[in-house]
Amino acid sequence: MNYLSLKIKQLPFSEQVKYVRMVLGISQTELAEQCGISYATVSRWERENRTPQVAMVGKFYSFCLRKGFELDSAQEGGAL
Repeated sequence: MNYLSLKIKQLPFSEQVKYVRMVLGISQTELAEQCGISYATVSRWERENRTPQVAMVGKFYSFCLRKGFELDSAQEGGAL
């Protein structure tokens, strides 16, 4: 497990999303496109306006894995 993955696992889900975007230098729109979800979904996650749906969280974590972040949604109790 790399340092970035370890650091992310300690953050609430909304902060995980922001952190991944910051590290990768991408916008909410770019993250949404790359995850196959809507911009509005990413925006709501970051603002903590909505409890994420399991399927959408799975898309985010799959994206993270493709980018080298080792996250496991089953271990992220606060994410679901």
